Amino acid sequence: MEAQSIQEYERLEKYYWWFVGRRNIIARVLNKYFSGKQLRILDWGCGPGGNFKLLEQYGQVLGVDASDESVSACRRKGITAVLKAEDLSEFRPNTAYDLITNFDVLEHISDDVGFLRGVRELLTPGGHMMVTVPAYQFLWGRLDEVVGHKRRYTRKEIVRKFNQCGFSVVMASYFNFFISPAFVAYRMIEKLKRNTKRSLSGSVVEFPALVNWLFAKIVFLEALLIPHINLPFGTSIIVLAKKQA
Repeated sequence: MEAQSIQEYERLEKYYWWFVGRRNIIARVLNKYFSGKQLRILDWGCGPGGNFKLLEQYGQVLGVDASDESVSACRRKGITAVLKAEDLSEFRPNTAYDLITNFDVLEHISDDVGFLRGVRELLTPGGHMMVTVPAYQFLWGRLDEVVGHKRRYTRKEIVRKFNQCGFSVVMASYFNFFISPAFVAYRMIEKLKRNTKRSLSGSVVEFPALVNWLFAKIVFLEALLIPHINLPFGTSIIVLAKKQA
């Protein structure tokens, strides 16, 4: 991302309902499976570091990102355990990791299967990978193009790819289930309109504070459910997978 886009991303990451809701869901899944553990964690595609505080509750975290601007943003926040690497071939760790996280990054990678296989080699025996990805190709929109997505996924497809790469899937659920009807309607309308804006701020719909708060609370309700049930539909997917022997 360019510096201006990183600044905009940082701003949205702090308050925007989608980021707040996603963090709540990630937190609930982490708490269910890793509560009380101290892990070696690699956050691949860490961006400006918005998930560090959450991940550090579960162990020692190293962030890696392909963007100089993201690495600089992390360091401005006092996050020193962060490196730049554009792909796995540039990353030479001196340890294996218990948990590798990849939050809305996999869809940016051309060879996602090759990346999953590479990540598997960085995990300890029985180590885990957690990802979030956007759901359903029919929901493709202007924002996907602006941020450089290659694809969106179905739950069945992402589970198949993990299995293909030597993982067993512990849980996989859609999220943003309750909000999805409004999201689907918006995307359908968007396809009918011409909008030439190609910036992050021009592609994200920002709501009044009360509506933003309400949406975040709705997704928080999903966060309470997801550790116990897999939601049948949504605009995003969260997956936790375990490295097979």
